[in-house]
Amino acid sequence: MEQRSMVHLKKLAEEIGCRPVGSEANHEAAQYIEECFAGCGLEVEVQTFEVPDWQLTDAYIEVDGRRLEATGNNFSESCAVTGEIVPFCTMDELDASPELHGKIAFLYGELSKENYVPKGFSIYNPEHHRRTIQLLEDKEPSAILFVSMEKGQRVPIVNDWDFRIPSLTVTPETALSVKGTATVVIQSERRQGKTCNVIGRRQGAGREKIILAAHYDTVFDTAGAFDNGSGVALLLALVEEIARRTDWRTGFECIAFSSEEYLGLGDDHYVKEHEAGLKDAIVAMNFDGIGQSLGTNTMTLMAGSEALEKALKRRKHSHPAVQWRTPWYESNHYTFFARGVPSIPFSCTGVSDLLHSKEDTISWISQEKLQEVQSLALEIIEDLQDRQVEWAKKQDS
Repeated sequence: MEQRSMVHLKKLAEEIGCRPVGSEANHEAAQYIEECFAGCGLEVEVQTFEVPDWQLTDAYIEVDGRRLEATGNNFSESCAVTGEIVPFCTMDELDASPELHGKIAFLYGELSKENYVPKGFSIYNPEHHRRTIQLLEDKEPSAILFVSMEKGQRVPIVNDWDFRIPSLTVTPETALSVKGTATVVIQSERRQGKTCNVIGRRQGAGREKIILAAHYDTVFDTAGAFDNGSGVALLLALVEEIARRTDWRTGFECIAFSSEEYLGLGDDHYVKEHEAGLKDAIVAMNFDGIGQSLGTNTMTLMAGSEALEKALKRRKHSHPAVQWRTPWYESNHYTFFARGVPSIPFSCTGVSDLLHSKEDTISWISQEKLQEVQSLALEIIEDLQDRQVEWAKKQDS
């Protein structure tokens, strides 16, 4: 029999598909989540906020009359510019260069080996990322060509709507043919759009509540089954299970975040309106990328007490296929643990290059692996029914 989590996953990753902020698919996913929450009797709040609505039509390079395929970096401006290719492989080399007006910066090696964190992302933004972006803005090339350092890959290296220089990414194989003078063409459209967080609440007998969270947005050009249709599907399945029972004593706050993939804006908007309510949270569970067929589901605890950690590890002992891992920060649980809320992030190790790729489809997801996390999360929720906030929180030394 098909589990409810798989029903939700098929809806999100196959019927709706790619769900970047501002898109119609993003809105459709939000509406589906809202209907699921309301159908389970939750009091629903929708937090709407502005984001760009960006669409890419075409991107390529022309060298000596030959068209070379490329990927427009996400949120890139349109352009059709011809100029001299000027290569750079280190920050020092870029820093020593004169201004690049009318030229095309060609970044490879150390300057294109990893994705750049958006300028406005305050949680984590390495100095070498900030410095490289600032140098590019100071030198003002007409366009930038990033070379992927993985053979056959041209996944966007820049995902930043505040970075206004047109840019694209090419495979290393294509990059070998780019020299001299080239024409860079990016055809894209960008307009004001919107997205939203969807929050569902169920009142408990007292002030204590358990927060359950997952983000439903994706990057561009992916079905986002693993990242993070899986987490949202599990969230919705848990909500349905919670709604079937009347013996809960804690309250519940269920949050489907948007814009986790871009600047964490959904978290910012949530905190602006609801930070005061975090004092009543016993724990926050976050589900982000779970259930890979060839992966290992993982969990950990952040900002929690020793007593809570012992209780979680006892529960995990009955689920030996789940791995306890070191704390990690790159998801919505950061919002909670950074404010002292004991946070339990669930994720999964496995085929790592599924993330943010066209290959991130439902075929990689295991119904049994999703059920494994759902059962463990539900058992933890049951264990927390008579616990107080103070018991769960890490005590200052």
